[in-house]
Amino acid sequence: MAVRRINKPWRWWLGAVLAFALIAAACGGGGDDGESQPSQAVETTETAAPSGSADSAADDADGAADAADAGEATPAPADTEPEAVEEPLIAPVDTTTTTTAPPPAEDGEEAVVEAPPTTTVPQFGGTLRVGVEAEGDSLNPTSGSFAVSAYVMTYPIFEPVAYWDTSGNWIPYLAESFTAINGGESWQMKLREGVRFHDGTTLDADDVVATYEAQLEDLEVSLAVRPFYPAEGGVVKVDDLTVQFNPLEPMANFPQYVTSQLGMVAPSEWLARVLGGDLSLNQFPVGTGPFMIESRVQDERTVLVRNPDYWAADITDIYLDRIEVYPITDTVIAAERLAAGDIDLMVTSNSDAILTLRDSADAGVRTIENVRSSEDFAMMNVQQPPFNDIRARQALTFATDRDAYVALIRQGTAPAADSMFHPDLIWHNPDVKQETNMPERAGALVAAYCADNPGDHEWPVFTGQRRPYCTDGKINMELQFSGPSVAQTRIAELLIDSWEDYFNVHQNELLQDEHITETAIGFFNVVTWRQFGAVDPDNDVLWIQCASIDLISLNWPRDCDPDRDVLLFEQRALSNRDPDERARRVEIWHQISEDLRDSYTYIFFNHANWTIGARDNVHNICGQTSPDGVELFCNNQGRVQLHQVWLS
Repeated sequence: MAVRRINKPWRWWLGAVLAFALIAAACGGGGDDGESQPSQAVETTETAAPSGSADSAADDADGAADAADAGEATPAPADTEPEAVEEPLIAPVDTTTTTTAPPPAEDGEEAVVEAPPTTTVPQFGGTLRVGVEAEGDSLNPTSGSFAVSAYVMTYPIFEPVAYWDTSGNWIPYLAESFTAINGGESWQMKLREGVRFHDGTTLDADDVVATYEAQLEDLEVSLAVRPFYPAEGGVVKVDDLTVQFNPLEPMANFPQYVTSQLGMVAPSEWLARVLGGDLSLNQFPVGTGPFMIESRVQDERTVLVRNPDYWAADITDIYLDRIEVYPITDTVIAAERLAAGDIDLMVTSNSDAILTLRDSADAGVRTIENVRSSEDFAMMNVQQPPFNDIRARQALTFATDRDAYVALIRQGTAPAADSMFHPDLIWHNPDVKQETNMPERAGALVAAYCADNPGDHEWPVFTGQRRPYCTDGKINMELQFSGPSVAQTRIAELLIDSWEDYFNVHQNELLQDEHITETAIGFFNVVTWRQFGAVDPDNDVLWIQCASIDLISLNWPRDCDPDRDVLLFEQRALSNRDPDERARRVEIWHQISEDLRDSYTYIFFNHANWTIGARDNVHNICGQTSPDGVELFCNNQGRVQLHQVWLS
């Protein structure tokens, strides 16, 4: 397997690009990162509480979770099939929850599936042990690379100023209210009175402004902030409890941009100490939340304890005494340890881990699964040969065996995808179909391309090296993916098997940070990836707009369509809460889906399955509420809040 290292002058970009790939969704919903890409996997050192070992495994940053050996597809259990929705959904809410296994049926009788026993009266006390798939580099929201694992640790510590309700509408959270000015040209946010940080100081407008300024100071996080604000006056204090946000363009749904990392506020005094050079504070942040850090050893264990002076204790019951978080990078091992009772809860999108969790129902394990948020796909670089020619992009799309990918890699855990939207969502265009599994259409396109390009071209870019466009009647290309990873290699081999009649494919396995960096700076032909799936699609505009194309491009395929941009910014100015304006937004996103299909830049494989696995003594995972008592979105690309969980 050939591995190409990028030149040393680019090395300094590695951290920034990797981090941005993780945190951009905090401003754009993904991300987050969801986040758009998972975090860097780390080797886990075992600590006292959970038993067993955790192997170091490459995280699936290129968009495909660890896969099982190729073989017959395993269908989802009958009792885990999501029910069809009667009306299209606005947001990618949870799809299905499995239950504990039914008792064995008597001969000739049908087994009855029963829900796990519930505790009607919440119980106070106890320690929740949580397994996460990677460690976070920092728990400071103004400088950390937040992915799912970091959110699990930081949501109990920090409270975003806004969040999502169960229908996918933004709601005030730490803020008391949001008020649009001039149709969303600016927004004023009023903070709740009497909110206290863990250090005893009171939350005010100065803390919000200081947090924004700290984001701008950070090389990494600023990449997710600067595109949305002017150089001066982006966030200004109005009074002690009010700030005004002044985005570059009208945003009818602005509060949704501060529902995750960029909506977490730190105290100004604490931030001054961090910016003054005390970087150790990044691992021991000070928030307003119901839990605070007791101890933290990176790559081993982070312990959160109940905040005895929680500002909302009189309106929000906090049941747990402690939350212990353990990085377990091999999520199949994590699932096995959950079944054994070594941990209580975990989050994964790994197909093998999901199957292990499903198979552990008789051990008291249940899952909360969401296949509506984020997609797995391959994408092509339209600024470099051969895929700057639409014929090459079409040929690769037609030759792709998506059905085999879904069956053999996803094994019944995730449905095939035709676009960036699950069919249950109002944004989904039913007329858009993925043009894969049509190899008979590829041959003529490849022949025409090779006839028109008999010479060679520079590759990799800026190196002076050259390679032929075609060899032996096939187009020469490179498939890049992260590793070392047996799973990613298996995925690459499956894709190459469907392409090899028309393409000579060079495999390029890179370490995860290099893989993301080379994608961001355009040193790729084709990569596999995971992205999209934001609660509101406007939070995914960053990935497909022309303004995101630069030396470091966040429009990864570098596909600029000015007409598409007009549509993107039209829908951004329309309110999702006005039925007529939302209807127009739906029309626009249907048109954008057609445009993306016709540009042949993405080859969608499947809708990713974000799964929360938990033992049946863990209650109220879905049922968390805001300080106003509004029930919150439960499984947002694996991001789960734990502040009102209780144990029995």
